[in-house]
Amino acid sequence: MVLFNGSNTDPKSKEIYQAWLERHAGTDHITNSPTADKRAALVEYFRDDAYIMIATEAAAEGINLQFCNLVVNYDMPWNPQRIEQRIGRCHRYGQKFDVVVVNFLNRSNAADVGVYQLLDEKFRLFNRVFGASDEVLGTIESGVDFEKRIVAIYQKCRTPEQISFEFDQLQHDLESEIDDKRKEAREQLLNNFDQEWSKSCA
Repeated sequence: MVLFNGSNTDPKSKEIYQAWLERHAGTDHITNSPTADKRAALVEYFRDDAYIMIATEAAAEGINLQFCNLVVNYDMPWNPQRIEQRIGRCHRYGQKFDVVVVNFLNRSNAADVGVYQLLDEKFRLFNRVFGASDEVLGTIESGVDFEKRIVAIYQKCRTPEQISFEFDQLQHDLESEIDDKRKEAREQLLNNFDQEWSKSCA
Protein backbone atom coordinates (compact mmCIF):
# COMPACT_ATOMS: atom_id res chain seq x y z
CA MET A 1 0.00 0.00 0.00
CA VAL A 2 1.16 3.55 -0.73
CA LEU A 3 -0.14 6.89 0.55
CA PHE A 4 -0.45 9.97 -1.68
CA ASN A 5 -1.27 13.34 -0.15
CA GLY A 6 -0.38 17.00 -0.45
CA SER A 7 2.99 16.81 1.33
CA ASN A 8 4.11 13.16 0.99
CA THR A 9 6.42 13.60 3.99
CA ASP A 10 5.62 10.42 5.92
CA PRO A 11 8.54 8.01 6.52
CA LYS A 12 7.39 5.48 3.91
CA SER A 13 7.02 8.14 1.21
CA LYS A 14 10.50 9.49 2.02
CA GLU A 15 11.92 5.98 1.74
CA ILE A 16 10.23 5.44 -1.63
CA TYR A 17 11.50 8.81 -2.86
CA GLN A 18 15.12 8.15 -1.84
CA ALA A 19 15.08 4.73 -3.52
CA TRP A 20 13.62 6.33 -6.66
CA LEU A 21 16.36 9.00 -6.72
CA GLU A 22 19.05 6.33 -6.47
CA ARG A 23 17.44 4.18 -9.14
CA HIS A 24 17.13 7.06 -11.63
CA ALA A 25 20.35 8.91 -10.81
CA GLY A 26 21.86 10.48 -13.92
CA THR A 27 18.69 10.11 -16.01
CA ASP A 28 16.14 12.62 -17.23
CA HIS A 29 13.53 11.08 -14.94
CA ILE A 30 14.76 13.46 -12.25
CA THR A 31 13.46 16.99 -12.78
CA ASN A 32 15.13 18.52 -9.69
CA SER A 33 11.68 19.58 -8.50
CA PRO A 34 11.25 17.64 -5.23
CA THR A 35 7.45 17.94 -5.32
CA ALA A 36 7.15 16.61 -8.88
CA ASP A 37 9.78 13.93 -8.33
CA LYS A 38 8.10 12.68 -5.14
CA ARG A 39 4.81 12.35 -7.01
CA ALA A 40 6.54 10.45 -9.82
CA ALA A 41 8.26 8.18 -7.30
CA LEU A 42 4.99 7.31 -5.55
CA VAL A 43 3.17 6.63 -8.81
CA GLU A 44 6.00 4.38 -10.00
CA TYR A 45 5.98 2.51 -6.67
CA PHE A 46 2.21 2.04 -6.93
CA ARG A 47 2.58 0.72 -10.47
CA ASP A 48 5.43 -1.70 -9.75
CA ASP A 49 5.19 -2.73 -6.10
CA ALA A 50 1.95 -1.74 -4.36
CA TYR A 51 -1.60 -2.99 -4.79
CA ILE A 52 -3.47 -0.06 -3.24
CA MET A 53 -3.00 3.70 -3.31
CA ILE A 54 -4.86 5.74 -0.69
CA ALA A 55 -4.96 9.30 -1.94
CA THR A 56 -6.33 12.68 -0.99
CA GLU A 57 -7.61 15.19 -3.54
CA ALA A 58 -3.93 15.92 -4.28
CA ALA A 59 -3.91 12.88 -6.58
CA ALA A 60 -6.92 14.02 -8.61
CA GLU A 61 -4.85 16.06 -11.05
CA GLY A 62 -1.59 15.77 -12.93
CA ILE A 63 -0.76 12.09 -12.51
CA ASN A 64 -1.21 9.20 -14.89
CA LEU A 65 -2.67 6.06 -13.32
CA GLN A 66 -3.54 4.42 -16.62
CA PHE A 67 -2.17 1.10 -15.35
CA CYS A 68 -4.92 1.07 -12.68
CA ASN A 69 -8.56 0.34 -13.49
CA LEU A 70 -10.33 0.50 -10.12
CA VAL A 71 -11.31 3.79 -8.46
CA VAL A 72 -12.96 3.84 -5.02
CA ASN A 73 -14.51 7.16 -4.01
CA TYR A 74 -14.56 6.93 -0.23
CA ASP A 75 -16.10 10.39 -0.10
CA MET A 76 -18.23 11.89 -2.85
CA PRO A 77 -17.24 15.47 -3.76
CA TRP A 78 -20.17 17.80 -4.38
CA ASN A 79 -18.40 19.20 -7.42
CA PRO A 80 -18.97 16.82 -10.37
CA GLN A 81 -15.83 18.06 -12.11
CA ARG A 82 -13.74 16.81 -9.20
CA ILE A 83 -15.21 13.34 -9.64
CA GLU A 84 -14.41 13.55 -13.35
CA GLN A 85 -10.82 14.42 -12.48
CA ARG A 86 -10.50 11.47 -10.11
CA ILE A 87 -11.86 8.98 -12.62
CA GLY A 88 -9.81 10.60 -15.38
CA ARG A 89 -6.56 9.53 -13.69
CA CYS A 90 -7.37 5.95 -14.71
CA HIS A 91 -9.94 6.36 -17.49
CA ARG A 92 -7.53 7.65 -20.13
CA TYR A 93 -6.91 6.95 -23.78
CA GLY A 94 -4.76 3.85 -23.92
CA GLN A 95 -6.37 2.21 -20.89
CA LYS A 96 -6.55 -1.51 -21.70
CA PHE A 97 -9.31 -2.48 -19.27
CA ASP A 98 -12.75 -1.26 -18.29
CA VAL A 99 -12.44 1.19 -15.42
CA VAL A 100 -14.58 0.22 -12.43
CA VAL A 101 -15.72 3.04 -10.13
CA VAL A 102 -16.98 2.18 -6.64
CA ASN A 103 -18.75 4.98 -4.77
CA PHE A 104 -19.24 4.73 -1.02
CA LEU A 105 -22.57 6.25 -0.06
CA ASN A 106 -24.16 6.93 3.32
CA ARG A 107 -27.72 5.85 2.56
CA SER A 108 -28.95 7.14 5.91
CA ASN A 109 -27.98 10.68 4.88
CA ALA A 110 -30.71 12.01 2.58
CA ALA A 111 -28.53 14.83 1.25
CA ASP A 112 -25.71 12.45 0.28
CA VAL A 113 -28.23 10.23 -1.50
CA GLY A 114 -29.61 13.28 -3.31
CA VAL A 115 -26.15 14.33 -4.49
CA TYR A 116 -25.42 10.85 -5.81
CA GLN A 117 -28.75 10.51 -7.61
CA LEU A 118 -28.34 13.89 -9.26
CA LEU A 119 -24.82 13.07 -10.43
CA ASP A 120 -25.76 9.60 -11.62
CA GLU A 121 -29.24 10.03 -13.07
CA LYS A 122 -29.14 13.54 -14.44
CA PHE A 123 -25.47 14.19 -15.17
CA ARG A 124 -24.98 10.49 -16.02
CA LEU A 125 -21.54 10.91 -14.57
CA PHE A 126 -20.93 7.21 -14.08
CA ASN A 127 -22.27 5.99 -17.42
CA ARG A 128 -20.53 7.98 -20.12
CA VAL A 129 -18.64 7.28 -23.33
CA PHE A 130 -15.25 8.78 -24.25
CA GLY A 131 -15.58 11.60 -21.74
CA ALA A 132 -18.58 13.16 -23.48
CA SER A 133 -19.73 14.42 -20.10
CA ASP A 134 -16.64 16.65 -19.96
CA GLU A 135 -18.32 18.88 -22.55
CA VAL A 136 -21.55 18.87 -20.56
CA LEU A 137 -20.05 19.54 -17.14
CA GLY A 138 -17.76 22.22 -18.44
CA THR A 139 -20.61 24.29 -19.83
CA ILE A 140 -23.40 23.86 -17.28
CA GLU A 141 -22.80 25.88 -14.14
CA SER A 142 -19.20 26.04 -13.09
CA GLY A 143 -18.34 23.30 -10.64
CA VAL A 144 -17.96 25.91 -7.92
CA ASP A 145 -21.48 27.31 -8.48
CA PHE A 146 -22.96 23.82 -8.48
CA GLU A 147 -21.09 23.04 -5.28
CA LYS A 148 -22.44 26.21 -3.63
CA ARG A 149 -26.00 25.14 -4.40
CA ILE A 150 -25.36 21.76 -2.80
CA VAL A 151 -23.87 23.44 0.28
CA ALA A 152 -26.96 25.67 0.54
CA ILE A 153 -29.20 22.60 0.58
CA TYR A 154 -27.15 21.05 3.37
CA GLN A 155 -27.26 24.26 5.40
CA LYS A 156 -30.93 25.16 5.18
CA CYS A 157 -32.71 21.79 5.08
CA ARG A 158 -33.53 19.95 8.29
CA THR A 159 -35.78 17.09 7.13
CA PRO A 160 -35.52 14.42 4.43
CA GLU A 161 -38.64 15.91 2.82
CA GLN A 162 -37.03 19.34 2.55
CA ILE A 163 -33.85 17.84 1.14
CA SER A 164 -35.78 15.82 -1.42
CA PHE A 165 -37.77 18.88 -2.49
CA GLU A 166 -34.65 21.03 -2.90
CA PHE A 167 -32.84 18.39 -4.95
CA ASP A 168 -35.89 17.95 -7.17
CA GLN A 169 -35.91 21.72 -7.68
CA LEU A 170 -32.20 21.77 -8.47
CA GLN A 171 -32.62 18.96 -10.97
CA HIS A 172 -35.56 20.80 -12.57
CA ASP A 173 -33.51 24.00 -12.82
CA LEU A 174 -30.67 22.21 -14.59
CA GLU A 175 -32.69 19.74 -16.65
CA SER A 176 -33.19 21.64 -19.88
CA GLU A 177 -29.67 23.08 -19.79
CA ILE A 178 -28.11 19.65 -19.25
CA ASP A 179 -30.12 18.14 -22.10
CA ASP A 180 -29.17 20.99 -24.45
CA LYS A 181 -25.48 20.75 -23.59
CA ARG A 182 -25.53 16.98 -23.94
CA LYS A 183 -26.97 17.34 -27.45
CA GLU A 184 -24.28 19.88 -28.31
CA ALA A 185 -21.58 17.56 -27.01
CA ARG A 186 -22.96 14.68 -29.06
CA GLU A 187 -23.06 16.84 -32.18
CA GLN A 188 -19.48 17.99 -31.63
CA LEU A 189 -18.30 14.39 -31.29
CA LEU A 190 -20.14 13.36 -34.46
CA ASN A 191 -18.91 16.41 -36.40
CA ASN A 192 -15.32 15.74 -35.39
CA PHE A 193 -15.69 12.11 -36.38
CA ASP A 194 -17.18 13.08 -39.77
CA GLN A 195 -14.33 15.53 -40.41
CA GLU A 196 -11.69 12.95 -39.57
CA TRP A 197 -13.45 10.37 -41.74
CA SER A 198 -13.61 12.82 -44.64
CA LYS A 199 -9.90 13.58 -44.32
CA SER A 200 -9.03 9.88 -44.32
CA CYS A 201 -11.08 9.33 -47.48
CA ALA A 202 -9.62 12.32 -49.34
